[in-house]
Amino acid sequence: MISSIVDIVLFVALLFTSFRVTTMHRELVRLRAHQGEFTHVLGKTNETVDDMVVMVREFSADGRQMVHALGDKIDEARRAIAEIDARNAGPA
Repeated sequence: MISSIVDIVLFVALLFTSFRVTTMHRELVRLRAHQGEFTHVLGKTNETVDDMVVMVREFSADGRQMVHALGDKIDEARRAIAEIDARNAGPA
């Protein structure tokens, strides 16, 4: 009598364990699928960040060139203003 109760309890425990193992197996399969997608998205994100770094460097270089060009134009304008001031101050 006691052995049959123990057998029933062990059988129920085996069924519960089998159910949980099957559930965990499905979750692992789903996790592997999501991991593949995540790896793909992470790779794309890494490529995008690398592209952004290159664009920022190029923008920075272009900005430096523009600042130098504007500085040259400002110096040119100052010289022109100085020449105009010198011409206007001379005859008077």
